Amino acid sequence: MEDVDACDLSGIRYAVNASLHDNEASFAFDEKCKEQGITVIHAVNLGKAAFLAVEKPKGYPFSEVVKKGTDDFRCSLGKYISQYGMFWQMPVPWIDEAIRHYSNESFPQLAIGTYIAAGYCANILVNLAEGKEVKCFPKFYLSPLLEEI
Repeated sequence: MEDVDACDLSGIRYAVNASLHDNEASFAFDEKCKEQGITVIHAVNLGKAAFLAVEKPKGYPFSEVVKKGTDDFRCSLGKYISQYGMFWQMPVPWIDEAIRHYSNESFPQLAIGTYIAAGYCANILVNLAEGKEVKCFPKFYLSPLLEEI
């Protein structure tokens, strides 16, 4: 985490956290960005889908998705997506199935998930740069491959 503390992020308005979110350094980076007023886009590969969340410096922290010491990050994220969908009466059956299937192991990292995330990330960055409205966490973008949500 010393490397994160030493980062000079002056002049940066937006950052992308596409890490695996499997250690404290990932969230230390987010804290560093928050301290310096930088918006962070979280891009997560969910195998056959991509999840993106925009965290504003004074907004709800994305780290709240993770329940320390319990699940794999992607399982925690999957549970968040599922609960969000149930709350808004828009269930996400494929994510519930993935949670059941991968509860004892990590979600797969398929290249297609990375491509989807990269495309959405570029679109969000352009919208932010142009001052257009984007969804901010706890709202998010979820784009599965050939699945309805």
